[in-house]
Amino acid sequence: MKFYYFGFVCFCGAVLSVLHIGKLSSENNFDRIQAGQWVVASMYWEDKLVSTGKKFDPIGWHAAHKTLPIGTLIRVSNPKNHRSINVTINDRGPFVADRELDLSLGAGTLLGFQGLGTVYLEVLSTPPAKNIRRPILETLFAEKNPA
Repeated sequence: MKFYYFGFVCFCGAVLSVLHIGKLSSENNFDRIQAGQWVVASMYWEDKLVSTGKKFDPIGWHAAHKTLPIGTLIRVSNPKNHRSINVTINDRGPFVADRELDLSLGAGTLLGFQGLGTVYLEVLSTPPAKNIRRPILETLFAEKNPA
C-alpha cells in the first residue's frame, strides 16, 4: 500500500515539473535579499508630508531613498559603533548630490549617527508588486492576506 502512495506522489511531482508555467516572475525588481552596499547618508527632521501622503514622523524608523520602492525594508549599519537597525523607506530623497539615503532623526539617533556619514545598507524585503502572475507552487503557499 505504501508503494502506491509513493508512486502517486512521484507521479504528481512529475506532472507538476513538466507543466508550462510561462515566464517565472519575481515579486519585484530586486532579489528577495539584495547584497549590501556602502552609501552616504544624512539625517532629516523637517515637518512635512512624505511621498506616501502621510505626516512625517521624525522619531520613527524611516528613511528616504531615490530609487527603492516605497515600503521597502532595509537594514542600516553604522560601521563606527557596529549598531544596526531595520528601517522602512517611506519617502523620496535625498535631493543633494552624492547622498543616497536620508534617515529620520529617530533612526539616525539609534544608530549613533551624527549628521553626514557612510553606512552599510542591505535590502531585506520589498513590497510585492501588483498584478503579477505567480508560478503554480508559489501560489499554493502564498499568504492570502499579508499584513
